[in-house]
Amino acid sequence: MKRFLLLMALIFGFASLATGIYDLAGPAARSGLLHTGGEVWFALSADTLNLMQAVTQRYLWPALWDPGIVSVLKFPAVATLGGLTALFASLWSLAARR
Repeated sequence: MKRFLLLMALIFGFASLATGIYDLAGPAARSGLLHTGGEVWFALSADTLNLMQAVTQRYLWPALWDPGIVSVLKFPAVATLGGLTALFASLWSLAARR
């Protein structure tokens, strides 16, 4: 479990770093200063974004997608990924103490 938490923290950390570099050196964001999670996901794979929306709305719960996931996708991607990095790093730190 400790290795999994560390691996997830590292993956999200590198993704956050890559997104930050993309914000600084890449094309200008349409939504403002930073690229949102939705913009980054759409740029990487628009088909999977559409598939995730369809599966969530059809098989899980329509309200989970909108306003739930849509709200998260509107946050800056670097902040969302950085938050996930902090979450998994904190969980790893707690697990490592035991």
